[in-house]
Amino acid sequence: MAGVDFLTMEYFTSSPCKNDKIGSMEDWRTFLANYPCKRYEKGQLIVCQDTSPNCCYVIKSGFVKTYLITAEGNEKPLSFEARNDFFPVDTTFGHSEEARYFYEAYTDCEIYQIPRAEYVKFINDHPRIFTRLFHYLIKRTLDYHEHISSLEQAKAVDKLICALHLLVKRFGKQVAKSRAHMTLPLTQQDLANFLGLTRETTGTQLKALEREGILQYHRQKYVIHTDRLATLVEER
Repeated sequence: MAGVDFLTMEYFTSSPCKNDKIGSMEDWRTFLANYPCKRYEKGQLIVCQDTSPNCCYVIKSGFVKTYLITAEGNEKPLSFEARNDFFPVDTTFGHSEEARYFYEAYTDCEIYQIPRAEYVKFINDHPRIFTRLFHYLIKRTLDYHEHISSLEQAKAVDKLICALHLLVKRFGKQVAKSRAHMTLPLTQQDLANFLGLTRETTGTQLKALEREGILQYHRQKYVIHTDRLATLVEER
């Protein structure tokens, strides 16, 4: 189990060719090497809401938080981006002139900055990569649906269970059979904000799940028993 990006995911074709896959990856790496890679420190703002970025940002390493500020002044994380994810999707493909959200370095990051038109041209000129990107975006859309489903749960524990299921699918690295380490160093406060809960409630529910043998956590490190978590999700 590991987080999936459109560079490494399998083709969704009837008979994928290994050589085509390798060729696409090499084309992608060669393309990225043509552009500057900027370092951002943890907490540094990369794109501000309502600005007009002229670049597409592609993550080489680290994690980025996508969020908005509510009318009450509270931060609301919408998603977390990782290696080979890109943003903002809407401005990159011309669906918006201004960024709808804030994008902030969640950890120290290295990020490629690619002129939007050149990124779109590269995707259009490489059908295999276009296909991979298309299915990657479908997967991300399904992730957003799952996040919405977690928010709709009436009980705090159910919100948390659904969110952990989503996050471990996206950021989990298998360390043993039915056990995964979540590579995203998520704080309890950001997890709480992600679910619309208080930090205290989130902490209480995490401890309850730990007692049930669903996970172990210490500070920002989580190890999830994926089989047990999947059973809880199915029961809901």
